[in-house]
Amino acid sequence: MNSQHTSLLVDVDAVHRTVADRGLSLPPLIWDDACTSTNDELARVVRERADSGAAMAEFTIRGTDFQNAGHGRLGRTWTVPARRSLTWSILLTPPAGFSQWGWIPLIAGEAVHTAVAEAGVPAAIKWPNDVLTADGKKLCGILARVEPLASGPQIVLGMGLNTRLEPADLPRTDASSLAIETGVDGSEIDHEALLVSILSTLIPCYRELVDYGDEDFRDSRTARRVRDHMVTLGSKVRVEKPDGSDIVGIATGLDSGADLIIDDRVSLSAGDVHHLRPAASPTAPERNDR
Repeated sequence: MNSQHTSLLVDVDAVHRTVADRGLSLPPLIWDDACTSTNDELARVVRERADSGAAMAEFTIRGTDFQNAGHGRLGRTWTVPARRSLTWSILLTPPAGFSQWGWIPLIAGEAVHTAVAEAGVPAAIKWPNDVLTADGKKLCGILARVEPLASGPQIVLGMGLNTRLEPADLPRTDASSLAIETGVDGSEIDHEALLVSILSTLIPCYRELVDYGDEDFRDSRTARRVRDHMVTLGSKVRVEKPDGSDIVGIATGLDSGADLIIDDRVSLSAGDVHHLRPAASPTAPERNDR
């Protein structure tokens, strides 16, 4: 519930009005001053609704001003001080037969990239689920989890964008925030405007992905945007694979399922990427993804 003393950083009614002006329609937003994990909370409600025979509306959002038990990929913890990050999750309900799971976090990365750029911070997408500053510091982590319901898989897509963090607040040395990058007081970072901006890119791009069906999504406008803004492509990388082994090579493209192609010969669907030699620019000309 909302604190009696401090207003929430996101006014849900204002968000509804603003996105409606942009031609988007959202179900009710759930936003409060603190919760454990927005992904966990949204997934729990989705399962409870499914067990009772009810479906939760697509694009339902669960957000908070303070996530006190957040986690990232591979079960890692991710916690920052209250009211200093934009932390929220959204429900996606793709149609039966949908298989393009790998594009979801990349589309979310493109949406965050666009919002961050509008806020005056040059940024780039890192495969598979981060948004970095121009000098490689982490601004945003993205986590998509699939809920295998009887009615079909649904996706709980969560993200945490570092907004008002000061240097002493950073959870790791290779991270940054919009306040640090712009040099403004954290109170000037508008969470509501950032959320609206992200939604204004995320929802149309996701709809384009769904509409592509079995066609190769790499040919889409959204996929071209993702590649144009992905610093991983063209970089020499070391990828730590889930089985514990490493592979080193040049990230030369994305395959049709958004797997990362190394040296034009190996495709990886998962792994921790370490940039050993970055590409000249995240907006460099496209490489051949075929």
